[in-house]
Amino acid sequence: MIESFADPLTGKIFLGEALTKKQTKHLGGIRLEKAQERLVILHHAVEKDLLTLHSLHYHKLHGTGRYSIDADSRASKWRITFAWANSQLTDVALVKIEDTH
Repeated sequence: MIESFADPLTGKIFLGEALTKKQTKHLGGIRLEKAQERLVILHHAVEKDLLTLHSLHYHKLHGTGRYSIDADSRASKWRITFAWANSQLTDVALVKIEDTH
């Protein structure tokens, strides 16, 4: 279950609330319905579920205590990152992975 969000925008997407034009522009081409669907999956999932749903591409981020799943699709630059606190998900955030090369 999601215990907390790292930013208000991710919470709004999870709740299906309307976004401002500025927020929508910031998110670019991400499919919001798909991101919301993935946040709902996270809300109801335990780690075993995430390990068996290969389409989410669940993995631990190197050098951190955080984990990640794809927010939209494997081709999207958007990820949903989070930390585990026992069986609760904390600091859930929608983040854009930038190409650093």
